[in-house]
Amino acid sequence: MKYGKRVFRDEEVEYLNTLPAVRHASPTRITYEDAFKLECLARDRKGESPTRVFREYGLAPEVLGPKRIERCMSRWRSDPSLQDALNKDGDMNPMLSNDNEDRRERLIREQAMHIVTLENEVRRLRAILKRERRVNE
Repeated sequence: MKYGKRVFRDEEVEYLNTLPAVRHASPTRITYEDAFKLECLARDRKGESPTRVFREYGLAPEVLGPKRIERCMSRWRSDPSLQDALNKDGDMNPMLSNDNEDRRERLIREQAMHIVTLENEVRRLRAILKRERRVNE
């Protein structure tokens, strides 16, 4: 493994693969749906924070890492085929069809993301506690 490269745990991969914005996730890679890429680029053009858009789709930087979001946006901004598709489609929102359904789905994604974040925190705190117990023995 390269230094600094984020490796996703099995439950994180499973979670990522449930998201409509994700085509496929593995322990080291995420492939995003083209519609999600276009949504991010369209909202980026309007001045919205990419991190906010990712978070709305259940892709919080606490799980992905903020650098991954930055790299994705940089890659997508410089992709001529995505830029052409975005110019053709205008500012349509390809990911959303029903506003009420979207709110429910967003809430579910946010709650699932919060659970993953809390599980990560519990794991981190248990590791600290375990180290402290070893030191005190």
